[in-house]
Amino acid sequence: MSTKKTKVKKILIGLVGTILLALIITVGVFEIKVSNFEKRVSNYEIKQADMVIDTYGSPDNPSLLLMHGMYMDGKMLAEYCMELSDDYYLIIPTYHGMEGNQETVFESFDTECRYIEDYLIAETAGHIDYAYGISMGATMIYHMLERGNISVNKAILDGIYAANQGPMAAYMTSSYYYDFHEKALAGEDFDLGIMRVSCKLMGITEQEAKDMIINDMTKNHMTLENMSLAAYANYTYEPDPDVVIKDTQIELWCGSNEPYAQKSHDIIKEHIENYSETIFDGYGHGELLSKHRDIFIEKVREAVNIAN
Repeated sequence: MSTKKTKVKKILIGLVGTILLALIITVGVFEIKVSNFEKRVSNYEIKQADMVIDTYGSPDNPSLLLMHGMYMDGKMLAEYCMELSDDYYLIIPTYHGMEGNQETVFESFDTECRYIEDYLIAETAGHIDYAYGISMGATMIYHMLERGNISVNKAILDGIYAANQGPMAAYMTSSYYYDFHEKALAGEDFDLGIMRVSCKLMGITEQEAKDMIINDMTKNHMTLENMSLAAYANYTYEPDPDVVIKDTQIELWCGSNEPYAQKSHDIIKEHIENYSETIFDGYGHGELLSKHRDIFIEKVREAVNIAN
C-alpha cells in the first residue's frame, strides 16, 4: 500500500513540477514579448501630417471639444453628437493613425495633445467652454488640463482610464485586437479568447465587443504600429502626482459595470478640486454614448446648463 502511495506522490510531484515549469516558460515568453513590444513602441519612425480636426455648428455658439476613444475616429463621435451642433460649436479632432491615413503615427499623449492645443490656441485663443471625452479621449482631456496650455470651463470625463494597467495589457490589447481587426476586414469570424477579461473590465458582453470591432474598428484601418502606440499610451498613463486641477469643473462619468473606470475615478479624485461623479446604473464602457444616445445628449446638455 505504501509503495502505491509513494508512486502516486511521485506522479503528483512530477505533474506539479511540469505545470510550474510550463508556467515559468509561459511567463518568460510573455516577458520577452512585452519587452520587445516596449522596444518596438519606442523605436517607431514618426511620420506626421497636420491633425484632422473637424468643426460643426456656428463659431458664435459656446465651444464644445469632443475627444474620441481608442481605435475610433472623430467622424464616428460626430455621428453620435451631431444634434449638439445646433447649440454648440463642436470641435472634433481625430488622432494621428486613426484617420485612415496609414502614413501617420500616434506617437504619444503629449504629441497628440500638443497638436490639439496648437489648434485651439490659434482658433479660440486657447479657451474652450466645454469638453467631453470618452475612454482614451477622457484621459487625453485630463492630460491637457495637466499640461496647462489651454483653459476649459467644464470637462466631462466619460470612462477615463488612469490606473496604469501596464505594458502587458497594452501588448495583449493591441496584438489581439489587431488580429480581430484583420479577420473582421476579411469577413472571417473570430473568438475573443483571453480578451474576454477585457470585456469584464469594460462591463460589456462578448458580442458587444465583437460588434464594436466589426462595426467601428474596421472603418479606420489602423496599423498594428498605431494600435500598439495608442494602447501603450493609454494603458501606462498615470496622473502627474505634482499637478492638481483647480480651475476646471470636472464631471466623472462611467457605468456601474465598469470596475476599471471606477478605480480610475478614485485615483483622479486625488488630483482635482472641483468635481462631481455620476455612475450610470447597468451601463458598461461607452454604452451611454453608443446605446443610449438620447439620454447622452440630455445629460451633456444638463451638465453644460449646470455649468452656466
